[in-house]
Amino acid sequence: MKPAEVRAQIAAGRTGPLYLLVGDDLQSRHDLALEFASLVEEGLQAFNVESFYANEASTAGARDQMIGALLATARTLPMMAPRRVVIVHEAERLLSPKRSKDDEATDVLPEPVGRKRKAAPTSPAEELEAYVESPEPMTTLVFVAGPLDANRRLVKLVRKHAAVVDCGSLATPQDAAAWIRKRFERDELAIEPKAIALLLETTGLSLGRIRAEVEKVVLYAAGESTVTERHIRDLVVPETEPGTGPAVGMAVKDGDVRRALKELAALFDAGIVPQPILGQIRWGAGTLRPQARVQWALGRVLETDIRMKTSTGNPRHLLECLVVELCGR
Repeated sequence: MKPAEVRAQIAAGRTGPLYLLVGDDLQSRHDLALEFASLVEEGLQAFNVESFYANEASTAGARDQMIGALLATARTLPMMAPRRVVIVHEAERLLSPKRSKDDEATDVLPEPVGRKRKAAPTSPAEELEAYVESPEPMTTLVFVAGPLDANRRLVKLVRKHAAVVDCGSLATPQDAAAWIRKRFERDELAIEPKAIALLLETTGLSLGRIRAEVEKVVLYAAGESTVTERHIRDLVVPETEPGTGPAVGMAVKDGDVRRALKELAALFDAGIVPQPILGQIRWGAGTLRPQARVQWALGRVLETDIRMKTSTGNPRHLLECLVVELCGR
């Protein structure tokens, strides 16, 4: 299913009992999951809408406890409402947790041919499997999941019985163009049609990639009125051309602090305002490795952006400190 189809079901109040939201765009999955709450009248949501966060269950025992609480909630009849809504965020932690030695040999076994499963589940995981095969009709259970192990028996069952919703891609280039224009409008920016076409040449219809590149361009083009092909060429670098990019960003990517400071000084001397320079630095931060360093670096970029916007430091000094920190090893 596509998100638009699910939104139509929610608007009509006719949802199924089981959904699996997947796709590479975390924000899209999260936003769609929250919309299920509108199935319940706002004044009754405290009694009939409940969220679980599977990342909080970091051990096998904690997962079993969460599954027990989840199933108890899902099987409770709604209070003065037509449906109960249960949302499980980071559901991959429940549906396909990291394997232990005990389940390595059992979890991926195929179902016996011509023979039904045992009538009485003997573990929380089996109880969840049983629920997936026969869900409570007055509950809408929504699994919001990142990457899943397709070989896990529970994952196969959920994919078989749930409405699987792809939140990771846009259906057509026209849909992607509309999404891009709407996102730029939030920051009072227009975008040229040629710039949209150039952006989509790089990202394709992957919403995760489009969102990431657009966020960089918003920062890079701050203070201007229209995003042009120049902005896209400066900042959105095709994966097939990893050796090119904005000058300050490339220096940060290479960890060359001398070059980064030199390029930064040249931009200030040329009269470039700080926000586009920060956009270049953010591009470089996004190329760092390993992934944990990227998350840290983007956090530092965000902190610097906030400090510049709240006038808690000289912008040039803040940017110089930022590139020195990002180029450190």
